[in-house]
Amino acid sequence: MKVQAWVAEEHPQAASTFELVRCPACTQVHFVNRADGKLLGDKS
Repeated sequence: MKVQAWVAEEHPQAASTFELVRCPACTQVHFVNRADGKLLGDKS
């Protein structure tokens, strides 16, 4: 299941920083790149 979320705050120095996010769909934790919204390890 694909889930999208919006991170309201932006930090210019966070270009390659991943944020820990608890997923409302699966209740697990995912690392999301703050710059582009991609998951850690996502190949696409």
